[in-house]
Amino acid sequence: MKRLLILLLLALSSVAYAQLSFYNSDAYWSNFCLQTSCVEASVTDTCLVFVSNRHLHPDNLRFVDEYVDTTGLKYFFLRKRAGKWNVYQASSLKEAMLLLPEKRDIVVYTEGMGKIFTTNVERALLMRSQYHVNVVMFDYSSINTTYKPTRNFNFAKKNARLSAPDYFQLLKTLQKARLDKEDWVQDVKISTFYHSMGNIILMEMMQHQPYQDLNSQPFIDNLVINAACVPQKKHKEWVEHIQFASKVYIHYNRTDWQLKAAHILTFKAQLGEKVRRQRAANATYVNFHGQGERQHSYFLNFPQNDYRMTDAMKEYFGSLFTGNTAKLKDDKSPLLISN
Repeated sequence: MKRLLILLLLALSSVAYAQLSFYNSDAYWSNFCLQTSCVEASVTDTCLVFVSNRHLHPDNLRFVDEYVDTTGLKYFFLRKRAGKWNVYQASSLKEAMLLLPEKRDIVVYTEGMGKIFTTNVERALLMRSQYHVNVVMFDYSSINTTYKPTRNFNFAKKNARLSAPDYFQLLKTLQKARLDKEDWVQDVKISTFYHSMGNIILMEMMQHQPYQDLNSQPFIDNLVINAACVPQKKHKEWVEHIQFASKVYIHYNRTDWQLKAAHILTFKAQLGEKVRRQRAANATYVNFHGQGERQHSYFLNFPQNDYRMTDAMKEYFGSLFTGNTAKLKDDKSPLLISN
């Protein structure tokens, strides 16, 4: 089994690197243009907001690089027209959010390993289009296109840990916007979604940042720990300190092959793979075994993937991302959710 999983990891890495070469090509990057001034979008435009801690190189085709810049966050408003993305740098999250053409519920989305800027745009776009939400992507460097898979595994983990202070500052900004009743957060729900290694950022923040500053009252509606590539053991200790979210969800799937491979590489059972005991009292645990099959990213339908979410899953994630109480319905597995 161990040998099979290692071979699978190598196969998955080969597919991922083939896709990455496409998204990192000069031809693909030519679809992105960093602009010098912001222009308001119309309601027909497709728009995203990015909060990034990558280094910025305004004069380059690849205007953001593959390294973490811990000196400060950068805010981008992205507008797509005729297949091209215009990228505008904003002075603050508020400025970027006020450029969005429509008020929708907000998902602050943090991805896992293997994403350059352009692949994060694709994922944010899929989430926006499939769930009709405004997406704020926390964009950090989770791969170096010159490294081999094993080195990138450690590179991504390190950068996720380095990004925790920046993510803490993003949450402080959201908290202040709620307290100040800023227009862009009025009458909308805000959810935070962490996928795979993105959960390292959350875990590291809860273990090493002054999270107590966030806990005065909930300002996040749903906090979602999805397919977490973090140790299952002792997760209760840091999850139970999350008091800034009204509801906490933890998704796991024991047939997730990528997390099985991470288990072998780290010698630790992963939280998104299985939950045996010592569950956090403030979290709802959702078991995707069966509906998620062997998938790792089972929350989106990808054009290049044959796997398709069930209607029950679409309904579940639709409720989740709009800040509502979510229940996964499956007559075959009536005990999918437990507290």
